[in-house]
Amino acid sequence: MTHILTARDFLVKYFKQLEFVILPLAKFLLGLFVFTQINNIGHVGEAFEPLVEAFSPWMVNMFFAILFTIVPMNLSWIIIILSITFQFTANVEIAIAAFLFLMFVFLFYARMAPKESILILFTIIAFQFNVPYLVPILVGMYFPITAIIPVSVGVFVNAQIPVLFGLMTPGGAIAGMGDLDIGDLFTELPAAFTEIYTALMSSLGATQTWLFTAVIFAMVIILVHFISRHSIDFAKEIAILLGTVMNIFGFIVAVIVAGEAINIGFVVAVSIICGVIAWVVRFFDGILDYQRVENVQFEDDNNFYHVKIVPKITMAKSQRVVKRIRPETENIDAPEA
Repeated sequence: MTHILTARDFLVKYFKQLEFVILPLAKFLLGLFVFTQINNIGHVGEAFEPLVEAFSPWMVNMFFAILFTIVPMNLSWIIIILSITFQFTANVEIAIAAFLFLMFVFLFYARMAPKESILILFTIIAFQFNVPYLVPILVGMYFPITAIIPVSVGVFVNAQIPVLFGLMTPGGAIAGMGDLDIGDLFTELPAAFTEIYTALMSSLGATQTWLFTAVIFAMVIILVHFISRHSIDFAKEIAILLGTVMNIFGFIVAVIVAGEAINIGFVVAVSIICGVIAWVVRFFDGILDYQRVENVQFEDDNNFYHVKIVPKITMAKSQRVVKRIRPETENIDAPEA
């Protein structure tokens, strides 16, 4: 255990020293992944194909990733929305619908909570990497309760992505409307929006998995949030454990009560893995020494204070004692005259 704590202190020390480099690099890699996924949508209109072919996809992704790194989050959202809209220009109706929905999310939430709104991206990315159950545990420990909103939006958007792609396929409901000229476009827009609305409502009515997922994630966030901030010993570790159990139990209830087609074995395995990852994050965040807990009480004219002090475990730094060794001068008696 000593070696593990020593390695942890070593990594944390150098992370803090290189934080000014690591955090922008992490944001750059996040932007590179996001824009690579966006540019892989591939439903660009024929009128824009020469523009797309004129630039290397790698260079475009790098350019947008650099912008994502240096500009504020609100401006990053505008760039993401415009990029997604551009990728759907093969079907103008879907491009307009996607633009209006994303702008609605931006105007009524993302621009007012830029730090929390990034959880929308993290939630979608977590689904892409098959670790979605990590999101509510970490969000509950490190974000306020209002973070339920971006997580729920991320769950909803992730569930509707396949529906939009289904509409764009050759057999989709409005796949043939992308070749309309400008004159016919405004005439066909109401019918196209009706088709999109019908397809989305049919998808939402066919399965409520996304809704159960959003509700379960919200419950896990609330549970982890309040337990991790409680004044009991090992509060965060207990919160991670109970959050993992709550996630598993919630999806079991969804299968039994609502008959949702959910692979419980996958949920259990991935929930345990996500719980372990959350514990590792907590380990590097800080380990508390509950054997040296101190309770301090003091008061002033208006209030009485009861403070619980729990020190963090840190490895004692080796003390180097430098001793100066000086040669002793020998006392030589002067010769007698």
